[in-house]
Amino acid sequence: HVRAKWAARAGIEAAIARLEAGTLDPDLTSAFTLRSDLAAVAEGTLAGGRGATYRVVHSTSTDRAAPGPVDEHAKININLMTAEALMLLPNMTEDVADAILDWIDADDEPRPLGAEAEYYATLPNPYRPRNGPIRTLQELELIAGVRPEYVRGEDWNLNGILDPEENDGDLTFPPDNADGVLDAGWSAIITASSVDSLGVGASGQPRLDLFTASAEEIASRLRVTTAQAEAIRAHAQTGTATLADFLRTNLATLAARAGVSGAGQQSVPPLTNEQLALLFDETTLDDPAAGPVPGKLNLNTCDAETLDYLPGMDPGLSDSIIFERSSRPEGFTSVIDLLAIPSMSRNRLAGLVGLVDVRSNVYTITSRGRDNATGIEVEMTATVDRSSLPATIRDLIVR
Repeated sequence: HVRAKWAARAGIEAAIARLEAGTLDPDLTSAFTLRSDLAAVAEGTLAGGRGATYRVVHSTSTDRAAPGPVDEHAKININLMTAEALMLLPNMTEDVADAILDWIDADDEPRPLGAEAEYYATLPNPYRPRNGPIRTLQELELIAGVRPEYVRGEDWNLNGILDPEENDGDLTFPPDNADGVLDAGWSAIITASSVDSLGVGASGQPRLDLFTASAEEIASRLRVTTAQAEAIRAHAQTGTATLADFLRTNLATLAARAGVSGAGQQSVPPLTNEQLALLFDETTLDDPAAGPVPGKLNLNTCDAETLDYLPGMDPGLSDSIIFERSSRPEGFTSVIDLLAIPSMSRNRLAGLVGLVDVRSNVYTITSRGRDNATGIEVEMTATVDRSSLPATIRDLIVR
C-alpha cells in the first residue's frame, strides 16, 4: 500500500513539474506543447521497475484512457453561465436554473422559480446558500432541484475516468449503459475549478497591473509608443476600464475620454493586433486582492459542442471558430488570433474575451499507483492551479 501510494503521488508531482515548467518557460509558438509534455510523463516506474508504477489518464468522448490530466478550462465555468446557457444543459429545468443563479448571486431575493435562504432553512437539516461563486461541482448537489445523477452522470466519483463499475450495466452501482464511453453528465460540460490568471502572463513573467504601472513599463512590455502607453495608462486609471475596451474603442478616443492632453488620431495611433495580443496576454486590470476570477473556456482544448453552451454563442460563430482552429496546427496562440475569422470584428471579439481564452491554468490530475509485488492500487486525484507560482494543489483525494 505504501509503495502504491507514493507511486500515485509521483504521478501527481511529475505532472505538476511539467505544469510549472510550461508556465516559467512556455512555448509561445504552439498551444499544444504543454498538453504533449503532460502526456509524456503520464506513465512512470519507481525503483527500477520492481517497486511500483503510476499512470495518469482521463476519459474523453472518444478515448477511454487518454494520457494526462483533465483540463478544467476545456469546460465552461458555471459561475459565468446565464439562465439561457444553463437551460441548454441536459435535464435542466427553469426552476433549477433559477435556483443555481440564486445560489450564486449575493442577494436573498429568489427568482420567480428559484430558492434562497428561506427555502433552505425549512429543510430537515437546514443550511444557507453560498450567495457567492460555486467552488466545486459537488456543491451543486446542495442546490434545490439538482440531482447527483445530473451532475455526475456515470462518473460517480468525479475522477474523470471510466472505471469498471461505471461500465458494467446494472451489475454494480452506479447505473450505466456499458457502452465503453464515459457519460459524465454536467461534469463533462461545466466546471467550478477553472480560474483566470491574475498572476502569470503568457510569457511566464508576472502580469503587469495596468492600474499601477508606469507609462514606461507599459511601453516596454507591450512594445507600444510613449503616446500609446500614456493613453493605455490613463484609461486604466479611470477605475472602470476593462481590457475589452481596447478592442471596442479606438485608443485615441479612450485617451481623449480620459483627459489626455493633445490626444488625437495622429498622436495616438491605434493598437495593432500584435500589441493587442501582448495587452491581453501580459497585463491585467483585475485586483488580485479581490480573490480568484472564474476561468475562461480554452478554445484550443474544448470540444466543439461545448462552445454551444457559452452565453451568446450562435452556431455560425461556433462553427467558424472550430474551422479556424482546425486550420492552425499550432492552435490559437492568442485570443486576438480570432480576428482572422472573416465574421469576427474587434467589437464582436470584445463581447467574447470575458468568456474565452487560449490557455489553461487549472488541471485535475488522477494518478493511479500500483505496487508490482502485491497488485495493490492507490488512486490520487489532485486539482492543481498554476495561475501563480509555485503551482497550488487546491484539493487532494486519495482512494
